[in-house]
Amino acid sequence: MKYECHITIEPVSGDRLTVFDVLAKAYGFRVAKLLMVKPRVSTPERSNKDSFCTGHSDDYDDIHSKMFLLAEDLRNSGYKVWRTKIEEILYDCRTTA
Repeated sequence: MKYECHITIEPVSGDRLTVFDVLAKAYGFRVAKLLMVKPRVSTPERSNKDSFCTGHSDDYDDIHSKMFLLAEDLRNSGYKVWRTKIEEILYDCRTTA
């Protein structure tokens, strides 16, 4: 089985995005170079935008461990972690246009 993991955090840019990228790479995750816009009203506590990173593994215990450790490192570095999620990849087709 193949697994995909997403960690969603507060929206970041500049130096904070760079640090996010360095932390994520240490665990084999890739940071998206875009902000995900969510269908919710922005408040002072929570934006309608999120930053996120993605990791993959063939082993559940491996991806779970990396997810947990990366989320902990992010929190310890002052990032607000909103969500951690692991999915089984049943089908993934990439096309070129």
